[in-house]
Amino acid sequence: MRGIVLENSKVYTSDGKSAGKITKVNTEYFTTYKKGLVTDEEYRIPLDAISSVQPANDDASIVRLALTEDQLKHGYEFVKGKPNSEFVSGEEESEPKVPFEKQLIHYEAMKPLEENIAIAPPTEGLPQNIEYSCDMCAEKFDDANSLQKHRAEIHKGPVGI
Repeated sequence: MRGIVLENSKVYTSDGKSAGKITKVNTEYFTTYKKGLVTDEEYRIPLDAISSVQPANDDASIVRLALTEDQLKHGYEFVKGKPNSEFVSGEEESEPKVPFEKQLIHYEAMKPLEENIAIAPPTEGLPQNIEYSCDMCAEKFDDANSLQKHRAEIHKGPVGI
């Protein structure tokens, strides 16, 4: 991450959802801010959740995360404004109210698991050897169709899984 300026970069989750723009960066985390119609959202995301940084047309970059939107919104708290909890919990004589101030929700992202971190695709020109292995006898196959045929004929096992 050295030499790359992350400030004002747009951030996207691994499932393509926007997580706003980066407002602060420190040694372990960065903070993004996303403005919304009813609520604003602030995310605190670990630096090791970044899967790639791509240059964009303007001065900022595009940061892609190894986290989905659900993993990004793992834990949250209301920083500014209050949720309309009386209405939600069904208290008597409660009604939806128009909030006087916009809510700011602060999300604390979880650290990405090692298996969720994207691995860069192999460099062009390198030979790629893909093998499929039968889980019943460990025989190797060059393509998935051969493996499925083997499972059906030899083991009388399920196919298409």
